[in-house]
Amino acid sequence: MAKGKARVITELTIKKLYALSGNQCAFPDCSQSIFDHNGQPNISNICHIEAAEQGGQRYNPNSDDDYRRSFDNLILLCPNHHKITDDVKKYTVAVLRDMKRQHEAKFLQGLVGQDVITKNPSVLNIIIGELGSKIFDSQSVTEPMSAPDPENKIQYNNVIRFRPIIEEYKVYQGRLNKIYEEIEKQGSTRKEFVLHNIKNAYLVEKGKYNNDIEQIKVNADNIIESVQTKLWKIIENSSNKSSDLPIEAIEISLYIILVDAFMRCSILEEPPQNDSK
Repeated sequence: MAKGKARVITELTIKKLYALSGNQCAFPDCSQSIFDHNGQPNISNICHIEAAEQGGQRYNPNSDDDYRRSFDNLILLCPNHHKITDDVKKYTVAVLRDMKRQHEAKFLQGLVGQDVITKNPSVLNIIIGELGSKIFDSQSVTEPMSAPDPENKIQYNNVIRFRPIIEEYKVYQGRLNKIYEEIEKQGSTRKEFVLHNIKNAYLVEKGKYNNDIEQIKVNADNIIESVQTKLWKIIENSSNKSSDLPIEAIEISLYIILVDAFMRCSILEEPPQNDSK
């Protein structure tokens, strides 16, 4: 029997799931390794948070198969915890999403000291090329007059979950600026396209909250996560070299670009200037 589309997971999504798993089941305090490097079998289960098919646990009839098979809707669990999470009253969609976020965030924090970008110097350039290959939405956007202090912007927008990521990766802005400068010297518009595409992705998410600043503040972390997902989809749908790159380096490159866009006010709201100063 042929698999339904929701069960046909792309190779890049599978690679990302394993790369960001830390080689462990995502269930809290589970020490079960997914695989080892001595020929032992892979015991992981790729689990859908919202079920792939009607009748499954946490099935959402208002979703679609592209989301159901997306990275955001998948979590790696050992067989025991896969079975345990069939208890939909205890393990709701919100609980499993938070479980996934916390597990992957812990692994990403462990990558910081490894300087993955230095070890893979071409990745950031390639990802910029992918994200800036064209304008994916023709909606007109405007750039801010000046970039605000990052801390002020974090506080103004009530960013909580993504605060550590912004604080960690803002130090890469100098390196990214040098890449952008080289791109501009070559007469390329990729920098403008990258920022334009991120801004447009943010405007789409902002529109879901009726451009209400208070609702944007309440949902700031979800908005950043949604924009990051849109950037990942651009990479995933690319037919170029990105599929051969280390997933960890792709993920960190996306965060560096996203944090830079945050600091340039391409995503989330610029704090009002205090005219009295």
